[in-house]
Amino acid sequence: MRWHYRDRLPVWLLPLAYACHILEEWFGGFPEWLAIIVGSALPRTAFVVINAVAMTVMVLAARAATRRESHGWMAIAIATILLVNGIAHVLGSLATGTYSPGLITGVVLYLPLAQLSLLRAWSQAEGENFGRGVAAGFALHALVVVIAYAASR
Repeated sequence: MRWHYRDRLPVWLLPLAYACHILEEWFGGFPEWLAIIVGSALPRTAFVVINAVAMTVMVLAARAATRRESHGWMAIAIATILLVNGIAHVLGSLATGTYSPGLITGVVLYLPLAQLSLLRAWSQAEGENFGRGVAAGFALHALVVVIAYAASR
């Protein structure tokens, strides 16, 4: 039997990948690297707060998504966020000609896990769950970018 996009293991691999990503960004100096893009560094305290809130929301969403089909859009949103973020790290590295801290986990973990999850969800999600999840994922990623930008000012 094929795994379902809401099966516990694939869904819980997404927050685990996020935890690895946060560590790479922290130890790689992402808050300071951001100055190349926006002109000033993201304070480390803001980095911690943003990621603590995001991890909490992601864990709650993963839990909800694995319990009810009507919440399946949340797993799709998580996968979308990770896909967008992984692509953003690739583009950031290409644009600056430098290593964007988070690039390795973005490419090795985010891109494959998110793509697999979204491909499964494309054919398995009921009703409007797929579109709702993708839209929520893009919106939430954009919100985090705006918050990080504002915190770096």
